Amino acid sequence: MNLPVRLAPDTRARFTAAEFLRMSEAGAFEGMKVELVAGELERMNPPLGGHSTRQAMVIGALWQVARDTHLTVLAETAVLVDDGTVVACDAGLASRPLGDKEPADPAALLLVVEVSETTQARDLSLKRLLYAAAGIPTYWVVDSARAVIHVHADPIDGDYADIRTVRFGAPLPVPGTDAQVTLG
Repeated sequence: MNLPVRLAPDTRARFTAAEFLRMSEAGAFEGMKVELVAGELERMNPPLGGHSTRQAMVIGALWQVARDTHLTVLAETAVLVDDGTVVACDAGLASRPLGDKEPADPAALLLVVEVSETTQARDLSLKRLLYAAAGIPTYWVVDSARAVIHVHADPIDGDYADIRTVRFGAPLPVPGTDAQVTLG
């Protein structure tokens, strides 16, 4: 395979997570959905109607479980993976509240969720590896095309050691609680 020729030095613009977050706060990406992966900006497709509906369903289910606990339910939240990577999860569960202008610290996250209407390949590969490398204990991918939730748990050496699939409508244990939810 032929690769594009690059003249030395590499002149691509790379950003740190701190720079990316400052640019976001200043409105540099107004009207765009972008993530920072390994220092480079990646544009994301805008979510469609089915995505919004499933995202609301997941957040509602987590809220029902977490409302009487110390846990915090997150919606469309930036996750600071490392100094060069900030991605957004569709939903999550944190062990503590977040500050108004801070991304989620992976150490506080018990669960991150991606609703996968059109992004299954990215969510099951790149995002899985990013979240595992950050040490996030549990990662769910709600896969509408297959009517399943891909459950990833036990991050070890940059990937999840426990990967299983739960059908829509089957009980799903919620990390950090004794409760279960049913998604679908």
